[in-house]
Amino acid sequence: MTDERDDTTLAGEYALGLLEGREFEEFERRLKRDRSLQVEVAAWRDKFAPLDATAPEQPVSSGLWSRIERSVAEPRVARGEPDASWAERLWTSLGFWRGASFAGVGASVFLAVAVGLLAGRATPQPIIVAVLQTDQSLPGAIVEAFGDGSIVVVPLRDIDVPPGKALEVWTLYDKARGPVSLGLIDRAQRARFQTAGLPAREDQLYEITLEPATGSPIGRPTGPILMKGLAAAPRL
Repeated sequence: MTDERDDTTLAGEYALGLLEGREFEEFERRLKRDRSLQVEVAAWRDKFAPLDATAPEQPVSSGLWSRIERSVAEPRVARGEPDASWAERLWTSLGFWRGASFAGVGASVFLAVAVGLLAGRATPQPIIVAVLQTDQSLPGAIVEAFGDGSIVVVPLRDIDVPPGKALEVWTLYDKARGPVSLGLIDRAQRARFQTAGLPAREDQLYEITLEPATGSPIGRPTGPILMKGLAAAPRL
């Protein structure tokens, strides 16, 4: 995938059936090993499932499919036009329309909500931010927690991850409960995790440790702490 759409948008497009060709194959390869991506896809499917269930399936005539096929047969790239946005690709994705056998009203509601959820999302503001520091007191990563329960981790430097290992992100908001894993990253890259039900407070501890590729075997950090930091509310 060579465009700049983030993983949340890609997961939504995957759940809608918009990804095709090499992009679809690459996303599915990532999905098999990326737990945070699996969470993103599951979240979108949960959002879309009630809409899917509201409309009964309706038979579609072969003549209609023929007209749709003719209207989308010529790719935009072949016509020398810019690459389509996700919304335009929704309208020109035959795979999506064959899978979405909704009644007219149900389809309209589904599309309106989908456009609002994906294309029309306002840029959210984090409710807390933590700068994780290395043991040399250097900034190593930024953690942003949002009101919807999602957390974005942005590494600020390269991290050596040996074969068979992964980076695990943790938070500590209750000493009695102990550290809670937010998810794994296979290398130093931007990642989003869904943490519905977990608090996000000022002075909450976040840290990244080096763990086995499948995560800590005991549900607590076992490897070295690579960086850590306390959260604070941004002054917006």
